[in-house]
Amino acid sequence: MRDDDIVSIVVFEQKDDSPIDLKQISPVHFVSVREMRKAFAAGQVSITQPKGVEEGSEIRVMWTCAAANQRSVVLAVEAGRISLASIPEARRQSIQMSRSKGKITLLPQVKVGETVEANQIVAAVVPVTTALQCPASVDEAYFVDKLLSVNLSERYAAAKALRYRGYTTAKSALESRMTDADEDIYVQLEAAAALAAFDDPNGWEFIENKLRSSAMIVPLETQLETVIVASEIPKSRSEQLLIEVLQDSQRDDELRAGAAWALGQFFTKTSATALVDTFNSSPLEIKVEAARALLRIAESQIPHLIDLLKSGDPAKRDGLSWVLARTGKFNPSEMVVGADENLRRWMSYIVGYGKEKFVQGEVEAICKTDPEVYFAASVLWQIVASWVNDLREY
Repeated sequence: MRDDDIVSIVVFEQKDDSPIDLKQISPVHFVSVREMRKAFAAGQVSITQPKGVEEGSEIRVMWTCAAANQRSVVLAVEAGRISLASIPEARRQSIQMSRSKGKITLLPQVKVGETVEANQIVAAVVPVTTALQCPASVDEAYFVDKLLSVNLSERYAAAKALRYRGYTTAKSALESRMTDADEDIYVQLEAAAALAAFDDPNGWEFIENKLRSSAMIVPLETQLETVIVASEIPKSRSEQLLIEVLQDSQRDDELRAGAAWALGQFFTKTSATALVDTFNSSPLEIKVEAARALLRIAESQIPHLIDLLKSGDPAKRDGLSWVLARTGKFNPSEMVVGADENLRRWMSYIVGYGKEKFVQGEVEAICKTDPEVYFAASVLWQIVASWVNDLREY
C-alpha cells in the first residue's frame, strides 16, 4: 500500500443467520496508511508472533484503539483517560490511555462536549477521522497516465475508473493494457470491460473469449473474475453471455453458480426467467445462488414471477415460492382462486413464511377463499413464531 492510501473501518452487526443482512452500528472511520506506518516504526503497536513453523513468517499487527460503548457525550479528556457519559442513561465509561504496561499510549480523537456514536473510535495510536477531505476532481487524462504506472494497483484502479470516466482519449491505452501478455489478468479484464462498456468490439471479444474457453485454456479463477467483471457492465450483451454460461451444463458448477449470482445485477424479465429455469434441474449450489439472485431483482419483476408461479413448470415453484415469500407486495388471496393442488401447497408456504410482507386484510381474505390454505399457513405462523424455530444442536 502507498502512504497516501486510506483504510476505512466500519462495524456491522449480523442479523439472524443471514450472511448478507447486516446493519451498520458505527460511523465509518478513516485512517492514513502513512500514520499507521509511523505508529509501527515508533513501536506503538502490538505484534503477535506465529504459533508454529507452518505459519511461516506471518505476524499479526494491532493498532490499538478504544471506542464508545453507546452514544455518549465526552465529559473529560485528560492525560491518562477519557470520560464519557451515555445518552440518555448517563452511564459513565472511562477509557484508559495507557496500554501494554505503559508501552503503548493512546491519543484522544475527541474533544470535551463532543457527541460520539456507539462504537465510534475515541482514542487510538493513530489519528482517526470520520470525514475525508476529497481531492480535486480529475479527468480522463489522469487515469490514462496511471495506466502506465509501475504500481499494479494503480493500473487496475485506472482501468476500472475509465469504464465510468471516459473513452475519448483512453481507447488506445486501454487496448494496450488489454493485449499486453505480460499484464496482470485483473488489469486486462478491467481494461476490456472499460472498452466493452462503450461497445468496443475488441473489449467484448476479450471478455467473451475468456468465458467461452474451456478451463484447460482459461483457468477457472480467471473465468470467475470475468463473470464478476461482466456483471458490472449494464448491457444486454453481458447479460446474454452470463445466461449462456448459466445454461451450459458442461461448464463447471462453481462457474455456473457465479453466473447465477451475477444475473442478480440485471433487473429484467430475461434474467428472472433464466434464474427460474435453474430450479428444476440444476445442482443445489446453482439453485441456491439463483434463488438469492432472483430475490435481489424480484421487486421489479413481481407480475412476471407470479405468472411463472401460476402457469409455469410446477417443479420450479419451490425457488419461486421462497423468493415471493420474502418479497411480498402482491395480493395472495387472488392467487388461490382456481389454483391447482400443487400451487395451493406452495401458497401455504408463501403466506406462512411471508405473512409480515403482505397486507393483513388480504391474508385474512384467504380464510374465506380457501380455508385449507389458510389453515396450513396458520400452522407455519405458529412454528415460525416459536422460540424453537431457530434452535440449533451443538
